[in-house]
Amino acid sequence: MRKKYILVSMIALLCIILLASCATSEPAMAPMADPPAELLETQELEELDEFEEDELGLDEIEEQTEVREGTFMEIQYATGFSVEYIDDLTIVTDAENQQFLLVPRGQAVPDGFEDMTVIFTPVERALVGSTTHMGMIRPFDVWGQVGGIVSTPGSSEAMDLGVEESGYDIAYVGSWMTPDYELILEINPDVAFVYTGTSPQTELITMLEELDIPFAVNNEYMEPTHEGRMEWMLFFAPFFGIDEEVIAFVEEQFEMLEELETLLEGVVDRPRVAWGSYHNGVVWVPGVDSYTANMVRAAGGEYLFSHIPDTGSAQISVEDFYATLVEADYWIYFSNRNFLPDYDALLALAPIVEDVSVVENRQVWQLHEGYFYFTDQLAQQVVDLAIIFHPDLFPDREPFHYNPLAE
Repeated sequence: MRKKYILVSMIALLCIILLASCATSEPAMAPMADPPAELLETQELEELDEFEEDELGLDEIEEQTEVREGTFMEIQYATGFSVEYIDDLTIVTDAENQQFLLVPRGQAVPDGFEDMTVIFTPVERALVGSTTHMGMIRPFDVWGQVGGIVSTPGSSEAMDLGVEESGYDIAYVGSWMTPDYELILEINPDVAFVYTGTSPQTELITMLEELDIPFAVNNEYMEPTHEGRMEWMLFFAPFFGIDEEVIAFVEEQFEMLEELETLLEGVVDRPRVAWGSYHNGVVWVPGVDSYTANMVRAAGGEYLFSHIPDTGSAQISVEDFYATLVEADYWIYFSNRNFLPDYDALLALAPIVEDVSVVENRQVWQLHEGYFYFTDQLAQQVVDLAIIFHPDLFPDREPFHYNPLAE
């Protein structure tokens, strides 16, 4: 090596000098003095510079200590989650700031990610935590990767039909308040999708922790905009290995909303819209900053409950609701025909609204039975509202996601 060569050369040179000195002066050899410290320091630096890096293994050290950074999935509206791609790995951060390292099946788990929960993808036996969650993945070919749904048969006829038509054996594990422990254990999901927020699935999450089943939190229902809710579809994508399909699908939904916005640009007359439903002597209404209120505005309507500062729903008295309802051109009743079949049922529930013009004019609408299952069609739900509010702009079109209250 070069370092040894330099050292040997120096020793030889010193010997020659000393021999010459002995020949011309004192016969006895004096002790050798250490070279100055600054000379040694300079020499060592020069020698180190001349060393080839791979002899020290510096390339390997840099590779081991390098911070691995990737690219993030573009998310414009949703808050509470992120998706980062690092080579063929994916890091998903959920609504509770849990991080998941998604590793392709058959590949070893790399070092450096010890603080993350490892999920091998695509998942094979997912437990889907709600009807709205199931709706977000229903357009894609992943039914065979779903082992169970946190729901009961009959809670959504549309979802029941979807499960039946899929041809796969997908189990209903009961409600999140009373989940079937043995059935979940039998499914043995590689991941469960749950929600927390203002209405957390506490009992289900506790059970999953006891069973040591990893759970990822998708709080799409907490988003204040319909656009944000739509983007939570992207959260599911890397777990099922359908990133490109979901990204393309969501982009199509945004294009539909942009086309509607263009169509409504010249609209001056925006009908006044009330939204709410009766329950146990009070009325539940969405706040002004909720995704529901934003859907009404995006559909060309004026949301009447602008005085309720909330991103979710709030309870108000029957009298307060009535005071605002008298101004409405349309009333979207936040329920479906299974719970409110007709006007007679409405007046039996709330006799006070009998003389309100929106009732007299038969402009009370309600949700389609599968409304909460069709979360993949949020853009179309906005368009359907626009069809109700501005029928002249949509000749020969009827809304699907909202039904007129039956006589």
